[in-house]
Amino acid sequence: MNAEFWVAFGTGVVGLIALITSSAGAAKARVKTIEDAYIARYWQILDRFPAPALVAEDGTACNPEELKAVRLYLRLCEDELELRQLGWVGSKTWQQWRPGIQAQLNQWPVADEWAPIRDHQRAPHQFNLLRQLDATPDYDPYQPRPYIGRLTRKWRGL
Repeated sequence: MNAEFWVAFGTGVVGLIALITSSAGAAKARVKTIEDAYIARYWQILDRFPAPALVAEDGTACNPEELKAVRLYLRLCEDELELRQLGWVGSKTWQQWRPGIQAQLNQWPVADEWAPIRDHQRAPHQFNLLRQLDATPDYDPYQPRPYIGRLTRKWRGL
């Protein structure tokens, strides 16, 4: 084995390391981009909530547009749970989102819309992850696969 072989081999190793590093960085950036998009969507929906709800006060009834915002919030929560289940929401972010979602499910006007859904009176085949979160305080839908999951978790920065 001559010097040319070792130079080529070393160049290949350096190139492979650079490829892996940049791919891992891109995966982490994608997770961050998804999280940021959902945070922006959260604030857009919250801006449409009734004014008393924004300071955790009980109100009477919602107008149709406010009711739509509450339902969109429930859908957003289910979407966030699905993203976490797929591994596209990081652990640190999930530790912040989970208690916020759980608190909101118990506050007006979300609680009024959530109760019949939680009890399967409405949308019985939807919101399954949200029901699980409501029933189990420390619920985390992300379940990594034994070997590949560890690599994926590290790759995405979870």
